[in-house]
Amino acid sequence: MFDSLKSWFGGTQIQAASQLPVQPPPKVKPGVQSFPSYLKTTRPSDAYLTKQDRNLASTDTTTLRSGGNTKTVIRDFAAASPDLSAALWAYLRVGIPNTYTAVAKNMDGTFNREATLLVQQLLTRFDLLPDYSEGYSGPQSMRSTSESLAKELILEGSCSAELVLGKDRLPRRIQPIAVSQLQFIANKDKTITPIQLIGSEKINLDIPTFVYVALDQDLLQSHSASPLEAAIKPTIFTEDFAQDIHRIIKKVIHPRQKVVIDEEKVRKYLSVDAQNDQLKATSELNQIVRSVEEKINGLQPEEALVYLDSLGFEVENASNAGLSAEYKVLQDIANSRMATGSKTMGTILGHASSSSNIASTESMLFMKSATGAIKLKVDEVYSRLLTVSIRLFGIDAYVQFQFADFDLRPAAEMEAFKQTKQSRTLELLSLGMLSDEEACLMLTGSLPPAGMQKLSGTMFKAGSIGGQAPEGSAAATQNPSNDGSTLNQKIKSDQPAVGRGQNKKAENLRVVE
Repeated sequence: MFDSLKSWFGGTQIQAASQLPVQPPPKVKPGVQSFPSYLKTTRPSDAYLTKQDRNLASTDTTTLRSGGNTKTVIRDFAAASPDLSAALWAYLRVGIPNTYTAVAKNMDGTFNREATLLVQQLLTRFDLLPDYSEGYSGPQSMRSTSESLAKELILEGSCSAELVLGKDRLPRRIQPIAVSQLQFIANKDKTITPIQLIGSEKINLDIPTFVYVALDQDLLQSHSASPLEAAIKPTIFTEDFAQDIHRIIKKVIHPRQKVVIDEEKVRKYLSVDAQNDQLKATSELNQIVRSVEEKINGLQPEEALVYLDSLGFEVENASNAGLSAEYKVLQDIANSRMATGSKTMGTILGHASSSSNIASTESMLFMKSATGAIKLKVDEVYSRLLTVSIRLFGIDAYVQFQFADFDLRPAAEMEAFKQTKQSRTLELLSLGMLSDEEACLMLTGSLPPAGMQKLSGTMFKAGSIGGQAPEGSAAATQNPSNDGSTLNQKIKSDQPAVGRGQNKKAENLRVVE
């Protein structure tokens, strides 16, 4: 059978490929291809850019429901609704940690020092060192760019950015692009081409330096959907309920002046015509009522109230014993719908009044949600953009960008846990499972300084992990041990030699009798 197969393939031998072919460097164009999303036209002019003012102080927020489309309604309510704004604010503050690490690796997963050093330089340029020869080009720091991308993920369900290149075709900065300006065109090869719409202009973004990442993409749709779409109806209900409460407070709950006019006494002072004509009497009585009403409504708290005995005044207080309980039930329903629709826990929005254990659990669940919705997606964007960046330099490698993990505990309390992590990292370094560069990045966030002694695989931590260093190793030379003898085994104490988080053996102190 094998001979027939060989004859079928012309007698050639079939060999299995164990490696993928090398990806060629991306073909890119110099300069920025996309336009800043705040521009309304591609033709520059001397006119000032418009400052948006929603005028929320005098705007009925329920009228924002009549926006042009769903994404516009979400953006408007995210700025006007206290609950939706708090949900967006919480996602941005929690989903973007303060520190990050970026590691470049070869295609087989091994560490690449030269590429990692290049990535560190690129991140410093993106963050702090723009091209001064261009003047003010509007570059943002890594954190500001991350906030813009994270906001797009929550409002639009996706985010996009372009790696801006200089005239030398080398990376200069990262420019976020509003997803609301993107459209897609289906190609004959079953792919899609992204297009940015600025006014009536169409900018083709079918370039290697453009990155688009979607959150929970629907396979039946080419465009993403915002995770806040389910919060639109609860937001409108909450705003309607709040306005109803405002009107009821002014009409029912607040104390009001009650004026009683003695009609019999007042009729005696009407004109002669009014006393003989009922229509004129009604007109004069209505005029008296309007004048009293106008005087009482315009009365200041510090002003004295002087009146004739034909008028009687008293303060009326509404007595609605069950009204507050009904309001509480309705408010709880609105808060629950808002928390569910905005994918945010009630504790985060300030709605919950439960025990501290439930609040802690909800906080942890929200951190998990922010990790999947914000942190991992922004990590993906930066990893892809930085991978394109180093490939422009001819390096066959890829970049793993990662923000630090979340933790609610203060930094001082985390020191003990950092010691445990440091001890474990050093043990892996001692066994040779980590390179010196990887261990230094995990512990300090930067590469080791030049001339630092190589420690990977030297077993310098062999004594601290319960074993004995190999004969002739650095650990055996520096810390000679004879724990293996029978005498030492008998007199050895069972007291732990290494405390939690410590990086060296505990000293044995001799007690002087």
